[in-house]
This record gives sequence, structure tokens and C-alpha cells, in this order.
Amino acid sequence: MSSPLISVVITCFNYEKYVAGAIECVLGQSYANRELIVVNDGSSDGSLGIIQRYADRVRLIDQANQGSIAAYNHGFAAATGEIVIFLDADDLLEPNALERVAAVWHPSCSKVQYDLTIIDGAGNDLGRKFCHFDPGYDAARVQESFERTGTYRWPVTVGNAYSRWFAAQIFPLAVDHGPDGTLNTVAPVYGDVLTIPEALGRYRIHGGNLWSSGGSDMSRLPYRIEHRQREVDHMKQRARERNVRIPEGNVLDHELAFINYRLMAKKLGLEYTGHGEDEPHRLLGKACSLLLAEKYPLKLSVAHGLWFSLLCVSPAAAARELIRLRFQRHTVFAKWRRRAAPSPLGAGTPSPTPQTAGQ
Repeated sequence: MSSPLISVVITCFNYEKYVAGAIECVLGQSYANRELIVVNDGSSDGSLGIIQRYADRVRLIDQANQGSIAAYNHGFAAATGEIVIFLDADDLLEPNALERVAAVWHPSCSKVQYDLTIIDGAGNDLGRKFCHFDPGYDAARVQESFERTGTYRWPVTVGNAYSRWFAAQIFPLAVDHGPDGTLNTVAPVYGDVLTIPEALGRYRIHGGNLWSSGGSDMSRLPYRIEHRQREVDHMKQRARERNVRIPEGNVLDHELAFINYRLMAKKLGLEYTGHGEDEPHRLLGKACSLLLAEKYPLKLSVAHGLWFSLLCVSPAAAARELIRLRFQRHTVFAKWRRRAAPSPLGAGTPSPTPQTAGQ
């Protein structure tokens, strides 16, 4: 098979701190047959000037601020590749990502997905992966999971490479945010989902992400659940149009993140779609069953199991604090690592003064 053209679409809004890194990680790919499109969504910082430094190597779309979905729509419309990857300007691809995708992709698949390394704002590896794919998570297993539950495991935006023919069935997007949810939810309705069980991208958590605000937006949990349900409803509509059978029952019962969101909302006394049928102990049972079925690494399964158990039995005040700490854990862990790191001043050197401590 000839090498497919891969389009990478970078969307940027006020990410002058990161956008050069995103551009460089694409220009430095080991795979040559590619194109890079950068959509500047009316940035008011220095992002546009940084992007323009690469004017001879990227296709720039400079639009008035219209929001991320309009940026994705315009970027996809400009892309010509057989494969399309969407890269938020604060995320990164590994140097061999496009080469690895091209090696496994075939024209009848809907997408290729792969693991992501989680990094902080400074680019430090936080020691976490998303989604922890095991080598046996192949197209057949994805399809079996989808036929049984209506869902499967998928990473966020940067962890997906979409076949253009599939994405063209969905674009232009008409959602308020989160193109990855719509695309990934419906992908198995159209074709095989191929998984590469290695980290080929880096997803950055820095406090400015949609759902990384330090736990201060707990009131948005019902919206998150409702938004996810709309994505599932959209998938079911597409499945009916294509005569693809979808199992009965609540798809969100088979997604660990949304069992977690429902349990958090329940403990906080927030009302959401279906909250009347949910009980903490039942959500805990669903989470434990899913952990066993999905074959997560033992350490991760234990950590998740402890989290769900502790949250389930905590009173509201304690649950609120636990949730806040969970969303801030990347900041807390970073502080712990800095404190635990050996002093660069060497043995026998006096301790740093208060002015330099922690720098």
C-alpha cells in the first residue's frame, strides 16, 4: 500500500506558550507524506505571530474568534489527507506517531487510536497513561465491547487518527464542545477501530483544560453527564440509519469516567439525568465490575477501586474535599516530587534560604 497522506490540524486559541511546540512536533515527524494546517481562532496573545514564523511550512487559517468547534470544522474542510489527526495546541505527538499510524491503517477502518502520556504544563511526565491499552485490545475486542455495551475505550483528541471518509460523515460538527466525544462514540458504527498499545502522543494538563480547573467547577458535573448522553444518543441515531444493532441499557454504565462523574454528583447532591435511579453502592458495584472486565493494570485497578470505595462511603463534606484533591492531583504530586528531589546544592551545602526554596 502506498503511504497515505496524513493531515494534522492544530487548533489554537491563546496558547502562545505551547503552539510552537505543537508545530515543531509535527514538522519533526519521521513520516514525510504529511500536511500541517494551523487554525488560529482569534487569539489575543502572541500566538498568531508565533504561527507566522512557520508560514512556509504550514497552512494557516486565521479566523475571528468563533470557538473550538468552528476551528475544527474549518481545519477539517481544509485538510486533504486520507487520515486526519486533530492536535490541540497544548498537546504533542511523539516523533514516530504518524509513521506508526500509517503502518497499521487501512482504508476500511474508521480510525486508529493509541495511548497518551499525561504531562504537566512544563512538559514533565506525570507517570500516567490514557487509556492503558493492553496488547490484546485489537479491532475484534473493540467490536465485541461495542456490540455488548454500546461503547469501548478511547483516548481524547490527540490520541486518534481518523480516516477521512469516516470523519466526512460527521463533519461539520454541530456540538458545543468536544469533537472527540462525537467522533469516537460513533466510530465503530462505521468501521474497524484499530489500537496501537503504545504512547504516541502527550496530553497536557495545566489548569486551563476544560475539566482541569482544580475541582472548582463541580457544579458542571450534571452538564458533563448530559453532554455525554447526547453523544450516545447521536451514536444510536447513526446506528439506526446504518442498521447497526445497539444493546439495550445505559451505555454510561460501561464507561468508568461517567460512573465516576455520576458518583461524584450523587455524593454532592447534584441532580443530573438519571440521578433518581443511581445509588452510591450500585455505582461502586458497576465500577468494580468494569475494572475487572477491562483488564487494566493491577496497580491502576487497585487505585480506582480504592477511589470509588472511599468516595462511596464518604459524607458530603469529605467527598467534596476528595473530589477537589482529585482534580488537583497533578499539582499536588508535582509539589511532592519537587520536595522529594535531591538538592542540587550537593552534600554538606546549607539549606536554601526561604527566598530560593522550592525554585
